Amino acid sequence: MTYHGKVHVGGRPDTRELPDLIITKVAVGPMDNNAYLLRCRQTDEQLLIDAAAEPATLQRIIGDGGLARVVTTHRHRDHWQALPDVVAATGAETVAGAEDADELPVPVLSRVGDGDTVGVGRCELQVLRLVGHTLGSIALLF
Repeated sequence: MTYHGKVHVGGRPDTRELPDLIITKVAVGPMDNNAYLLRCRQTDEQLLIDAAAEPATLQRIIGDGGLARVVTTHRHRDHWQALPDVVAATGAETVAGAEDADELPVPVLSRVGDGDTVGVGRCELQVLRLVGHTLGSIALLF
């Protein structure tokens, strides 16, 4: 099946398989936000980008494989509503842009900025600071 990335709330996730990383995209919540689960093919370690909403939906895609960390891309509520539940259920580390970290509902273990890296198994994601949305908005580049 070809990856198209088109997902909708209540629908099926879509998965893109790369040589080193598997990316599963799901839409959650009343604002139709995207959440991304990344899994390293070599180690099976998993990382979630934006625990936006619907913790039960996110837990289903996380499965029994555990979750190493959750990255929150910025401080707006529609990107972290499920964060407390996901962290409580998985024990995952939390990662966020340094300037937005204090605005999140859970303690942030790793405060990151432009040029930092975040690992998922043997894969490294480069942190990019995004200017204009919030002071601590970030994206991840693989």
